[in-house]
Amino acid sequence: MRVAIVGLGQIGSSLGAALTRRGVHVTGIVRRGGIARRALAKKVAGRVTTDLAAVGDADVIVLATPVRTILAQLRPVASLLRGGAVLTDVGSTKVEIMRAARGLPFVGGHPMAGSEKAGLDGCDPDLFVQRPWFLVGRDARVERMVRRAGAKVIFMRADSHDRLVAEVSHLPHLAAYALMQVARDAGLAGRSFRDATRVAASDVDMVLDFLLTNPHLRSVANRYADRIRALAGAGEAGLRKALEAARKRRGRLSP
Repeated sequence: MRVAIVGLGQIGSSLGAALTRRGVHVTGIVRRGGIARRALAKKVAGRVTTDLAAVGDADVIVLATPVRTILAQLRPVASLLRGGAVLTDVGSTKVEIMRAARGLPFVGGHPMAGSEKAGLDGCDPDLFVQRPWFLVGRDARVERMVRRAGAKVIFMRADSHDRLVAEVSHLPHLAAYALMQVARDAGLAGRSFRDATRVAASDVDMVLDFLLTNPHLRSVANRYADRIRALAGAGEAGLRKALEAARKRRGRLSP
């Protein structure tokens, strides 16, 4: 299997490094020669080029760019594929992407992994180990690639996926940004504040794209605001009950 990865940010470079380590032939495609040289030095891929036409040599092509860039790239990249090749992506919203990819040999994808580190500085070949990787659609080669990276394949419909990530990924980002805006003396904050706002250091372009393309985010944010107000206004008995229930749920999360 030959894999081409368009975009070597944190997710793309980590995927490339994970696959290369496991003997998969990987071609990385970037916009600038300087990034290509750094990626080769980090062993992100066996070959790194600025020529998008290199996707024509691969069996699986991964669009590892921000969501709105993926939307713009889908059809131009698809026109360069060789017969039988399949296209996939790592975008963290899926409804708009799946709509734009209708009629293409495409499987939507999204790994639930990552950190606030951006670009090649965030490259980690173990980033996906035992992490969920959502797929919208089926293709044996894409599934094999995901498993070779160490991730767990989970099949899900696009709308269900976007609702889930609105609650467990995109809302925490919104909350982190809101906390940074509310705190007047953030420089004096302790570890709890720093932990809660860690993702506010994420790549702005990436976050902008998934916040602007998730149709469920507004309703989830409204539910969150309602819960904040309810907790802030609760009496001791009600607040204790809510805190204990949340603590119990948090304890059931895997590390």
